[in-house]
Amino acid sequence: MNHLYQRNLHRLGMYTGELVRLRALEMSDLDDILKFYNTLELRRFLGPPIVRSRKFIEQWLHKVSIWNPWNDGHLYLAVEEKETQDFLGIARLEDIKFPHNRTECGISIYNPEKRGKGYGTDAMLVLLGVGFYILGLNSIYLDTMEDNERSIQVYEKIGFKRVGLLRETEFMDGAHKGLLIMDILQKEFVEKYPDGTFKDPQ
Repeated sequence: MNHLYQRNLHRLGMYTGELVRLRALEMSDLDDILKFYNTLELRRFLGPPIVRSRKFIEQWLHKVSIWNPWNDGHLYLAVEEKETQDFLGIARLEDIKFPHNRTECGISIYNPEKRGKGYGTDAMLVLLGVGFYILGLNSIYLDTMEDNERSIQVYEKIGFKRVGLLRETEFMDGAHKGLLIMDILQKEFVEKYPDGTFKDPQ
């Protein structure tokens, strides 16, 4: 294990960033999730905006909270505010492929009042650290709506690169829209954050 790897691994401090901490999801998070889950503002970016019952979310939460990334290919974590420990949302690594060492990632900040304050960016940086330094992944990618310019700018600041466009694959707001694919490699992440601080790039 080289010095840079050791330093960055230690910096994660069980997944702590400048503003947030990523921790295991618990069944006690159910009420916080339900506060905002059945809102169009959130769900339009998380797949078909279908209203879900408490029972459905409870079963889903039980399933994702016990997923093992090596056996199940997924890792879901709660995002909480570091100072207050308030629940903010969910960070995820999905469809983890070994031995190819790649995965899809995503961050969802549930409370709209907490968006645009740097929590999502900080959570993404910590999640990338988990993927690259804990799971040993080489490539992490995401997708976003092609007209989601605000998020695209944040992803590019973090270090993601545009690698392709799936044309008219998503039906949203009465129209078919394209899905932009972006990715970042471990070597690019290490080069951009060599000191292991994973600070929000200004």
